[in-house]
Amino acid sequence: MLTINEIYEYSSRVRRKFLQKLAELPWEEVAKNREASYYSMKNILIHIIENEDWIVNWVVYNRATEYKRAHRSEDYTSILMIREHLDEVERKTKAYLERADKEVLEKRVNFTLSSGQTFDLSVEESLFQSFTEQLYHIGELIALLWQQNIEPPTMQYFYNNPRAR
Repeated sequence: MLTINEIYEYSSRVRRKFLQKLAELPWEEVAKNREASYYSMKNILIHIIENEDWIVNWVVYNRATEYKRAHRSEDYTSILMIREHLDEVERKTKAYLERADKEVLEKRVNFTLSSGQTFDLSVEESLFQSFTEQLYHIGELIALLWQQNIEPPTMQYFYNNPRAR
């Protein structure tokens, strides 16, 4: 059975592949409004990163409603800025996961959405939500890349399996 750490490692590998793919494109294409969920590929990637930050650093501490984004999406003017933010968020996530034992993962938290709707979830379920959120939006990035005749990176688990090091 997969551990939450292995799921996280898979998620990180996929996210970084998509970051690299976007780094290969002109910034104007990455930042262009494509009328997607968060408008541009840049904003979708930022949303994925911010979602992980929100869950790992706020939701699991029952402080979801206090969350403040590090930057507004329009403040990001390069892939380098996004990569630096991703590095910081992943550093915090890895540190959290290193000390998250079974008792921590089973702890109950209030997963409160911006709409005010609240769910009673375990920390592990909350972390899993972050990973599934990423998958939804990676699918969106795939579609946007295909619309430009660009082959997206592989995201399938068997290509990104953390156990196959």
